[in-house]
Amino acid sequence: MEKKDEKAFIEELVNTFPEIKEEVLDEDWAGLIHLQVGDFMRFTQKAIDSNDASTALKCFQFVDENINKVGSKVENALVISWVFHLNFNRNENLHSQFPSALKEIRVKLEEHYDKASDNEKLNSFLKDLNED
Repeated sequence: MEKKDEKAFIEELVNTFPEIKEEVLDEDWAGLIHLQVGDFMRFTQKAIDSNDASTALKCFQFVDENINKVGSKVENALVISWVFHLNFNRNENLHSQFPSALKEIRVKLEEHYDKASDNEKLNSFLKDLNED
């Protein structure tokens, strides 16, 4: 099966979430998939923080359904700019509904970054960044 490229993914993203179309398609973001996915992450984070469960779950489902159907560049953007940056501190209930495959990715990333350095000060700094 052929993987979706950036253009196909972004087109599906803005068709699924027209609320963020203007930001994602901003000419300054064109071709910058991590920034475009960052817009989607902020949209998802707002839904999590405001307990808009239906929107948050729709976002989770969209990523869960697409993460294995996209090319490596889009997959990297989803993992780094979306999965890794979501924060559930304000809504632990939604964390329990986060798809297990995405939770696994998140755990592996956290383990990687926790082990990335023997420098405790750096590790603490990286951990603090994740908790904000």
